[in-house]
Amino acid sequence: MVNNVYFIERFVYLAAHEKYEPPEEEIVAAARILGLHTKKLGVVLERYKHVFSRYVEKRCTDVDNVSVCIYVWNRRVPFKAFPLSMHLTGTVLLFKDGEPQEVLAYPIPKALSYAKSSDVPEERYGSMVPVEATKRIDGWQVTAYYNPILGRWVWATRYALHNMYFEGRKIVVEPFDSLANPFVYVANRLADREGLYKLLDRFRGWTFTFVLQGPEPAITKPPYPLGEDYDKYTLYVVMARDPEGRLYTWKETSKLLGYRCPEPVEPKELALLYREVRRSISVRSYLAYIDVKDPENPLIIELESEVYPEAMYVKYLYDAKSAALLITDNLGDKLKHVVDPTVSRALDDMTHAINRLQNILSRIEEDKALESGWEIIRTLSEYRENISIRAEELAKAIREKNINRLTRKILGILLENLSLTSKNTIEILNSFVAKIEKRLGPTAESQSQS
Repeated sequence: MVNNVYFIERFVYLAAHEKYEPPEEEIVAAARILGLHTKKLGVVLERYKHVFSRYVEKRCTDVDNVSVCIYVWNRRVPFKAFPLSMHLTGTVLLFKDGEPQEVLAYPIPKALSYAKSSDVPEERYGSMVPVEATKRIDGWQVTAYYNPILGRWVWATRYALHNMYFEGRKIVVEPFDSLANPFVYVANRLADREGLYKLLDRFRGWTFTFVLQGPEPAITKPPYPLGEDYDKYTLYVVMARDPEGRLYTWKETSKLLGYRCPEPVEPKELALLYREVRRSISVRSYLAYIDVKDPENPLIIELESEVYPEAMYVKYLYDAKSAALLITDNLGDKLKHVVDPTVSRALDDMTHAINRLQNILSRIEEDKALESGWEIIRTLSEYRENISIRAEELAKAIREKNINRLTRKILGILLENLSLTSKNTIEILNSFVAKIEKRLGPTAESQSQS
């Protein structure tokens, strides 16, 4: 097993503290893990300092002379794919007197975004067929591993150990034997109730990655779960990794443990899977397992829906802006099937107003594009402060007859932070449309009547 975090931490420890003189092939291997091609030890050590200060978040808890540390990618920095970063998904290491001793938890690698990431371009990967594919469950990743200090199976989230939780951006660390992490608390209660620990105890030394599904999807960023609400959550096993480092597929893991897993999807070319999911308002993404002849590091590719986030913002947060964007994407009817009746009626009213607005915008003459752009901004400023759009940008959309893009830009500003459950929202939209109609000219209907 060659977890990249463990490899590089032990390499640097030996080189810095033990006056170890690594052979050239080991230096080259360490450089590759850090995203470099070099044979110079000094260059590798400098790169280590840069990577671990900028890209890596290392959170540790101490027990006597032993430390347990979890490693994650710094969320404030855009992700970059290189061997180390692929394992910054909640890897947990054990240290003794500062020396890396062993890997306690080795979760699934980072999933790379199909077509949206330069690492997974559509033209190269579109014809690939995965070994397996599943629907992604929109929840929180939790990792189960055997902790030799506590002498039992424990959980970690992707970003924190069992005794850690966040207050804003600050990490709070409680005593090592406490379950301070609210997601860990929920996972532990569910595991106790379902006899999951008895299933896991045959696999000491393995790492099992689960997803914790709650009453509200993770993408909407709901508050921490309350302990007494644990029965509103469900655990699904995602993947397992054995002590040799092999990562098992969803189906293999489910059979291995005899536990529920995400819903499978028929494997087919990635381009076809992407076509299926990209307009889904009910599935966040598909996950595909690509065999690259490395059982420890298969390629996990995420094929994301382009509209699912907006649909969940409407369903759970009643977000008017998201609703408008989906309506302009011709998904209003589908959206009505996932919201409650009150919101459904508001969607009908919004659809009518948006159709009126698009009708007006489509009648703007090209030679009045810039003038109309300024008029739109002036009208928006009656409802919103600090309009962050230029008249030239609106004028360009008018000249190109890209009415959908023009509408989305306008509504994105007008409806920001407004709720579909407020009567004022539809009143504001109708008022804006009426002013635009008056200031920019007649609609198609009024022209035909004349």
